[in-house]
Amino acid sequence: MLVRYSLVVSATLVLLLSTSIGDTYGEGIRDVPNLYEKANEHFMIGEYHEAIELYDKILEISPSNAKTSLMKGIALDNLERHKASILEFYKVNQQDPKNITALIGLGVGFGNYGEYKQALTYFEQAYELAPENHVVENYYEFALNTVKKYPYNEAEKPEIFTLNIPQTVPAWIKNTAGWWATDKIPDEEFVKSLQFLIENEIISVESSSKAESSLGAIPSWIKNTAGWWATDKIPDEEFLKGINFLIDNGLLVIDLPEVQGLSEEKKKINDRNQWEFSRYLDRIQKIVDKDKRYIEYPNPSNDVIKKFLRDYVKWNYDQQIEVGNQGFPNPEYVLIDDVYHLEYKIFVNDQPPALPLDHVSTLTNSFKMWEDMEFNANDGKKVKINFVTTNTKTNANLWVTWVVRDLGEGVLGHANLGKGIVEVALGGYGCDGNFQLFHVNTVEYIMTHELGHGIGLRHSEDPNSIMYPSMKNTQYAYCMLDVDKKINTGSIVLKKD
Repeated sequence: MLVRYSLVVSATLVLLLSTSIGDTYGEGIRDVPNLYEKANEHFMIGEYHEAIELYDKILEISPSNAKTSLMKGIALDNLERHKASILEFYKVNQQDPKNITALIGLGVGFGNYGEYKQALTYFEQAYELAPENHVVENYYEFALNTVKKYPYNEAEKPEIFTLNIPQTVPAWIKNTAGWWATDKIPDEEFVKSLQFLIENEIISVESSSKAESSLGAIPSWIKNTAGWWATDKIPDEEFLKGINFLIDNGLLVIDLPEVQGLSEEKKKINDRNQWEFSRYLDRIQKIVDKDKRYIEYPNPSNDVIKKFLRDYVKWNYDQQIEVGNQGFPNPEYVLIDDVYHLEYKIFVNDQPPALPLDHVSTLTNSFKMWEDMEFNANDGKKVKINFVTTNTKTNANLWVTWVVRDLGEGVLGHANLGKGIVEVALGGYGCDGNFQLFHVNTVEYIMTHELGHGIGLRHSEDPNSIMYPSMKNTQYAYCMLDVDKKINTGSIVLKKD
């Protein structure tokens, strides 16, 4: 569809987005929110086939709906339909190369094929864009470690086709900027020259569905910048920064009177690149089938469940939880300088081998938090806690373990009060309907809470206390849905028995 730009100018340069679409298309668009909500309901309970059917209906109405393509890509990945999943993420990546979820999805997809070098390239791009994001960081570290371990035969990369888009600002726009800087032409004429920069993607503009008026005037330094640029006193980059300042601060808002579509030439190139990319995936699949690669999955959550189920009794203490803590010895104490020093012997269970995240070592932080605190005994004296690990269960006051079984809806841990069992979930189903590992910080927080029950502390009514009975900010280690929002805001119960 041909895109036309109407540039509206007042005391400020205000360019507003308004879409002009047919009634039938409008009705379809109005259906999208309901379809999307229903699709996500299926998605969150693991009904991925049903979710994908609805995502496909949305994409028929709105083919470039990136959020829907991302959700479909994740659903396909959970169904282990790796090629189809990668193609969905690739489509979003072509629209927006800086979409972090799409980059992570591509990295996960190639990792599922054992193409660790290619996976690393996408994880690196995501890490450069969001180094503080814990999900991105976990995937990036996985790729760095894995790419060194498994040499493999790489498939031939696809040929990439591009449009011949000018990368510098043409001279005639410089002339226009010079005339505008010296008040030889009005604002309207200068704004018209910017259309070329926008259409040719020299300036990137994000459309807005809501118009906002502004009464501020164009800063005088913008005209000065245009004049300096027109006389070659500053480079193109400085001039474009000034224009982007107008856009970012609402002084320049683009009015797109029709739904934006790709030019015929660009559509052909996108289709050709997608075809080449799909053939590339086919070549990878043939090599994988021939070489019988060992795949170390970038999201190991499902593998974690398998490892736990192989030796259920070793890691799950649910039977002991039911029996209670009567069979456990009481912690010993000594009185020194009117302070009770209470020693808890802790049996710390192993983690299944080859887990990507080390939760056991974080227990040191949980120990330290309670050891640094001072409590009051019934007789008014102070109490200090000291933890000592032991290799046997018989003399231990507390048994600590990490589990993956369902502890109950929203329940992340169990603990007997004062002595006995401390169980902490390694993951949950609140990310995408599949079991997902929690980030180490979340597991450490839950462990600290449950360990508090283990030493005799009850729940607190203070929302800021570690012993408050619910936890809102749970972080999943590898949840692609958490890439943009960072946290899952569902309330979680921290329960004691």
